[in-house]
Amino acid sequence: MRHGGVGRRWSAWAAAGLTAVVVLTGCSSDSGGGKDDKGGDKAGGTGGPSAGAPASGGAGDKDPKAVWAALVAATTTQRVVEYRGVRTAAGDTAKEATVKEELWSWYDAGAGSAFTDRAYQVAADAPIKRSQCEAGREWSYNNALKQWSDTKRTCVVDMSHEGKYVGDGILPTGLTTEQAKTFATRLEATPGWLTPSTVEPAQQDGKSWLRLTVDLKPQQNGGAAANTDLLLRAFRATIPDFTKGPYQIENFGRQSGSPVRAVFWLDPATHLPAYSEVSTTVVDNGVATGATRRLRTEYVFGAAAPKPDRATLVPAPAPSWPDQGTKPPQA
Repeated sequence: MRHGGVGRRWSAWAAAGLTAVVVLTGCSSDSGGGKDDKGGDKAGGTGGPSAGAPASGGAGDKDPKAVWAALVAATTTQRVVEYRGVRTAAGDTAKEATVKEELWSWYDAGAGSAFTDRAYQVAADAPIKRSQCEAGREWSYNNALKQWSDTKRTCVVDMSHEGKYVGDGILPTGLTTEQAKTFATRLEATPGWLTPSTVEPAQQDGKSWLRLTVDLKPQQNGGAAANTDLLLRAFRATIPDFTKGPYQIENFGRQSGSPVRAVFWLDPATHLPAYSEVSTTVVDNGVATGATRRLRTEYVFGAAAPKPDRATLVPAPAPSWPDQGTKPPQA
């Protein structure tokens, strides 16, 4: 599908929600391979999950903590992951950096290579801006000329640059088995902070999943409220040169005590996620701002590197899962 102008691409969000596509290959759900309109693998293509830590259990999983541990072990050790995300802000968004973002990214930990595509609006009536980072080169879409341009600038996919758009907002990937254990241990170091609260069977598009809800509650840390910055601390304790790799953390740019709820839909056999929603009630200096954020992410494990079409403006692939309506937690 091609669009001649930027304004039309947001309509792809609604269309993408009509059909759920299975993105896990080599799991209990199968789908055909092939290429999408970017030249890359379709969700459920020939690439499959890498051999990370084994996940125990199955369709009878009932313990949220055990399922969370299996999810962390399985996901953080994946070597090649593509993310298809949409982030939206609602309510009083005057202080929000963006109100809409499409975040398409891919990371190959073994090769140390990554790709990012970001389209965003700073306000509902603002023009959409879009940029890509591919093979260390930055590309930007010019709305006036209606064409892509090589900015002649290099781009670095690390945590302080484009790498902050690679991920689902909660979990990193590309860790070794031992690093994954360290990361999981650090997540457990703050009692009452990250709590796997419920796990239950779910159906989507005729397939069975485990729906896991995890709450991240603000904590007092050195006299200030902390929450998702504790994810960064766990990652920093895991990876010596942690800034060099990509890892998107919800609220990374504006760390605060905002409560967060993450819901994952997992394959019962592998405990790898097919889809997730991370919902946040925005709090600034202890006071709710009236804004909420939600990041919807679909995962493709083992996919080939995206091959974007810059001959015209082709929409980035949005999540094919319907919006599941995860509500933000109470402030």
